[in-house]
Amino acid sequence: MVRTPLVLGVDGGGTKTLGLVSDALGNVLARREVGPSNPTVVGFERAAKTLFDLISSCCDDVHCKPEELQSVVFALAGAGRKENQRRVYEALSDLFLKAGWKVPPVAVETDARAALEGAFAGAPGVIVIAGTGSVVCGKTNAGEIVTIGGWGRILGDEGSGYSIGREALKILTLHLEGRAEAATLSEMLGATFNLTNREEIIAAVYHEKFDIASVARVVLDAAAQNDVVSQRILQQSAALLAEQVRVIVLRMGILRKVGLVFCGGLIDHDTVYANVLHIKLLKMLPQVDIRPPLHPPAFGAVLMAIERVKET
Repeated sequence: MVRTPLVLGVDGGGTKTLGLVSDALGNVLARREVGPSNPTVVGFERAAKTLFDLISSCCDDVHCKPEELQSVVFALAGAGRKENQRRVYEALSDLFLKAGWKVPPVAVETDARAALEGAFAGAPGVIVIAGTGSVVCGKTNAGEIVTIGGWGRILGDEGSGYSIGREALKILTLHLEGRAEAATLSEMLGATFNLTNREEIIAAVYHEKFDIASVARVVLDAAAQNDVVSQRILQQSAALLAEQVRVIVLRMGILRKVGLVFCGGLIDHDTVYANVLHIKLLKMLPQVDIRPPLHPPAFGAVLMAIERVKET
């Protein structure tokens, strides 16, 4: 009996990693979820070990050897640089060799690319990602991938959780000094994070590795309760994201309707921030068709793996 070709698609982030085994037609045969695999968060060796264990478990589920996989695509947060992709691949290859296994055909991609492929089932379109960081990616009719943003929190990530959180903390400091009025936001941040004075804020931000992006959730909650200051932060942040979408649509030369999908924890469901961004985009770009994704990023990685098999 001839076994159908099998592929593995993986969506890995700083919190969890999801792997899907599929046949060449996209029928999912196995699903496994493990821990984080963002190499910039957990390190390259640990990320590779997580991915290695995931492959082993997925192959056990479908009763195949890892070397029997026709294509494997790891779509990872923190893998945007070619150097990072190379280091993940080399660390993973070492684990295969130590186990006495042949390394299957492996490609390391970004999580954004998998989200884009999954959102439109491989077809053209644009995605806006707003979570801890932010980036806008598009795929043209010719298959070209275009990216705007994604420069990281120091140089960019406009409209991201980090950006929103940083702006909120700046306003908090101004409020405490009497240079701005933000009573509601100040009260909510104090209750949630115990940030009530200069000493606590400086200690948290500069000495305790405080998760600045986590402040964005409080800003969204405050905005939903009609806090004007928080609503202003979201309006400004959404305008920055919308501008990136405008630029990418212009670069892609799109004049007709184009699909647009929201991704990332801040906007991938019905939040006040998603609603603000939705309204701004419709006013700025009437040709965009904002819609839910067809598939999750992990299945986008599966589609990429299938495409790689077709190309061989």
